[in-house]
Amino acid sequence: MRATIVLGTAALALAGCQSAAEKHAAETGEIEVANAKTDEVSRLLKAAAPKTAAKPGLWKAELRIEAVDVGPGGDNAQQLQLAKSLERSATECKTAEQLKPFDIAKLEKAAGECSFIRYVAKGGKVDAKIQCSKPNAPVTTILINGATSATGFDVAIENLTGVAGQPGYSQVRMRSTGTRVGECPAQAKG
Repeated sequence: MRATIVLGTAALALAGCQSAAEKHAAETGEIEVANAKTDEVSRLLKAAAPKTAAKPGLWKAELRIEAVDVGPGGDNAQQLQLAKSLERSATECKTAEQLKPFDIAKLEKAAGECSFIRYVAKGGKVDAKIQCSKPNAPVTTILINGATSATGFDVAIENLTGVAGQPGYSQVRMRSTGTRVGECPAQAKG
């Protein structure tokens, strides 16, 4: 009984630490923030995860590079061919762990300090604008727009670095799609 009281008190204390936005995300799976830091959005995504999780099973997924622009003087055709080597298409069994959303805290390790100008995830849609900067480097803007559900996703991602026409400019547009196509074969479930 004592352990139950202690655990209950700890749960209440933790619940008291949750922001109103985190509580809303946990209850609805919806997120809507503006001018937020990465750690805030990361907490909201974790709170929303139980309501927005993709369903484990057999998934068919693709990543396609749609366009590359490296600015004046660059060989856009060559860069597009190099980027296309990153394209993927696979049908694989995915566990709940493998289907967890990308940990956006890792974004700052690659892109520098980031700010979410907007991040809206509700009604099966996602719309985000993220700006990241590193010392002595052009600002990178990431635009994300698309649809997500427990059994599928179709998301466009645009990565813009620098200013068009200036040194260091680049633009990459890609699209990631996936559909849950069934259960995993019995031998693959373990």
